[in-house]
Amino acid sequence: MKWTPILGCAALLAAGASPVVAKTSPQIYSYAVTHPVYGAIGTYDRSSDEADGLTRAEAHLRIAVRVLGVVVRRETADQTEVWRDHRLISFQSLNSTNGRRSTISGAAGGDRFAVTSPSGTETAPADVVASDPWSLNRLGPGAVVSTRTGKISSVEVTGGEPETIVLHGVSESARHYHVNTAAQPNKWEVWIDAHGVPVKFRSLETGGAIDFTLVSAPQGAGGVASGTTPGLSR
Repeated sequence: MKWTPILGCAALLAAGASPVVAKTSPQIYSYAVTHPVYGAIGTYDRSSDEADGLTRAEAHLRIAVRVLGVVVRRETADQTEVWRDHRLISFQSLNSTNGRRSTISGAAGGDRFAVTSPSGTETAPADVVASDPWSLNRLGPGAVVSTRTGKISSVEVTGGEPETIVLHGVSESARHYHVNTAAQPNKWEVWIDAHGVPVKFRSLETGGAIDFTLVSAPQGAGGVASGTTPGLSR
C-alpha cells in the first residue's frame, strides 16, 4: 500500500505538477488485518480524491503482533501516491518496523520511473505500479515497486474467476485475481467486487497469509467512487 503534507509538497513538485485544490471528497476504505496464528493484528485505511486530472491516494497501515500480551512486532506505514491518466507519477512511503525507519520514494521522468530507497536509486518502466492492491488494475505482465523496500519486480496478474466469499457473515460475489512473481507465486491474492472495489486481499510476502478484509466503505457509495483508482479489468 500515505502522507498528506508530503503529497501536497514534495510529491507533486517532484512530478512537475502544481498544487491543486481537491474537487472530490476523499473516499475512505478501512480494512481489518488478520494473521492465521495471531488473529487481529491491525488496520489498513486507504483514501483517495481527484483534482485537476490528478488522483491522490493515501494509505495508512498499523500493525501490532502480540504474544501473551507483549508486542513482539510493531509495523507502521504511511504511503502517498499521485496518478495521472491511470499512470503513477510519484509516491512516497514512510515505514517503521520495530522502530527501524525507512523512506521509499519514486517519481516519473521521461519514459522511466526512478525509485529511491536506503539501498540507492533504481529505475523502472514508466508504467510501473506501487505494491497496492488498488493499483494492480490490469491483467497480464507488468512491473511493481515495493513501497516497503523499494525493490522493483516483474509480476503477472492472472485469474478473474467468479467466486463467492463470506464477509462478516454475508456472502458476496467477487472475482479472484492472483499476483505472481517469478520468485514467489501468489504473492498477492485479491478479491474484487462488481464495482471494482477490493473487498479482500491477501499478502504472502512474509511467508504467511495475512488477510485484509474490508470493514468500512464510503456511505452511499455503490462501488468505486469518482477519483479512486479503478479495480482490475478484463
